[in-house]
Amino acid sequence: MLVHPTLNFLNLVSSYFSAHNSHFIDRAITCFQEGLSSRKILIEHFDPLHAQITCHSILLKTEKGSTAMSMVYDIPKFWINLNGLVQSSNLYSVESTITRVFCMQGALKFHYWLQDIIPAAIQRISKPNHQPKIWIDKLVTDIQSSIRKGHQTTFQSSHYLPNLPFPSVYKMTPPQLFKFDLSDQLTTIVSSTIRLWLRFPTEEDFLAQVMLVDIITTNSLPSVLFLDKIWEMYKKPFSTVFNNNWDIRRSKTKLIQGLADFKKEFASHPFAITNSSSRSKLDLLSELILKWMKFSGADSNMAEVVS
Repeated sequence: MLVHPTLNFLNLVSSYFSAHNSHFIDRAITCFQEGLSSRKILIEHFDPLHAQITCHSILLKTEKGSTAMSMVYDIPKFWINLNGLVQSSNLYSVESTITRVFCMQGALKFHYWLQDIIPAAIQRISKPNHQPKIWIDKLVTDIQSSIRKGHQTTFQSSHYLPNLPFPSVYKMTPPQLFKFDLSDQLTTIVSSTIRLWLRFPTEEDFLAQVMLVDIITTNSLPSVLFLDKIWEMYKKPFSTVFNNNWDIRRSKTKLIQGLADFKKEFASHPFAITNSSSRSKLDLLSELILKWMKFSGADSNMAEVVS
């Protein structure tokens, strides 16, 4: 009996996210609880690298059954440093988790930033007697002119963004199919140009990553981003949510459909259901994250990560 591809995909998504949901939230909660405790215990001048070196040197001198005083005198130093390393590890775990969230949120924000600025520029240059003054208006005007002329053209970032740290050149091949309405072609080429100039990640991987994050944060609390499961999904979308056997990279249309299927499936997941036990735990996680930011002296803007 053949299984419909969409149903098979939804089963994969369900399988990936349903396994041990509470376990992943519990791990995140424990991470922040231990981190908050460690902030109060760990002395400010503790040096983790020095403690690692100290513990390592003591272990190297340790011999089974030895009663050498040079080793015995060092044993108290080991326990003192070990406790500090445990507390330091708790702090690093929280910092690592928060850093992951900034990576995901930053990628999503710049993805939508690009989506916003290009249509706005196209609309501005379409007005009669418009004189392009800002860099993107000039770029859109020049690309539009090249498309109409049917010329192969290069666009150097230094001509539009002279202070860009890593200058680069986009080579434009005019579209083969002529259209009276150039909006779609113009949007695509301008997007590809800016993505190259600003070193955006590759199209298929990046689109899968940011859209998955968008779907999850739209349907659930922002604290869901602090789960290991979500980071794993973000880093490797094609071997987690989309499965290795589904070579989605060959078709952007198929990717869009897959994302639509994922959105439909995730809407009924416990992470997205208001009165679910998982959602209650995500609420608790949000409170712990805000406490951490308060103890860290983070400004109010940083609180947007979990609000």
